[in-house]
Amino acid sequence: MAITECGKGHVYDTDQYATCPYCNGGRNIIDFNYNGADGDIGKTVIPGQGLPQEPYMGAMGNTEAVNYAVNSNEPEKTVAPESYRKRSDEENKTVGVFKEDYNLDPVVGWLVCIDGPEKGKDYKLWAKINTIGRSEKMDVCIKKDKTISKENHARLAYDPKHNNFQLIPADSTNNIYVNEEPVYIPVKLNAYDTVELGKSKAVFVPLCSSRFTWEDGVIAES
Repeated sequence: MAITECGKGHVYDTDQYATCPYCNGGRNIIDFNYNGADGDIGKTVIPGQGLPQEPYMGAMGNTEAVNYAVNSNEPEKTVAPESYRKRSDEENKTVGVFKEDYNLDPVVGWLVCIDGPEKGKDYKLWAKINTIGRSEKMDVCIKKDKTISKENHARLAYDPKHNNFQLIPADSTNNIYVNEEPVYIPVKLNAYDTVELGKSKAVFVPLCSSRFTWEDGVIAES
C-alpha cells in the first residue's frame, strides 16, 4: 500500500489508483496485462480514457492491435477483442451438409414475389433450412412488409436426401398459406405453389427437382 494525498487533501492508495479517486469519480485502474510496444508488462489505464492501438496479448496467446475504450461506469469489465468474439461465434455455428462438402451453400430454388410491397423481387433459397423474415439476418429478407415478423416468420427447408422442399411455420402470429390453404404443420412444396406471408404472395420456383440435383447434375427424362 502506498498512501498519498492529492492537492485537495484527499488521501488514497496509489497502488490502486493512478489519480485521486475522489476527484475523478472513484474510477479504478484497470490492468490489462498489456504488452506495449516498449515490451513493458502490466501497463495501466484509467477507464473512459482508453489506449492507443498497440499489441495486446490475448488469452489465447495471440498478439493483436486493439483500440480499447473502457466504459467508466463498468470499471471492472474487460471486453474481449472483436476478432476473438467473432471467432467464438463462428466456432458455435452448425455447418450445413453442402457447405461442408463443397465449401458453399448452393442455390436450390427461389421465391418470386408476385404481390405485396416487394412485388417483382426474387429471393434465393439455399441448400439448408432457410429462415424468412424482415431482418437482414434472415436468408429470405422481405424487408418492406411490416406484417411479416422481423425474424423467423417461417422457414423453408430443402432436404437433399429426399430432394424436396417443406414450408415450416415458425414464430409468426399471422397465418401463412400455401395455395390459399393455412399452414400449421410442415407442408411439402411443389413447383409454382403460391406462398402467402403477411401481405406478400410469392411463387415457389425450384431448381433442384426430379430433373436436377447438385449431386447428379441434369437428369435425362426417361
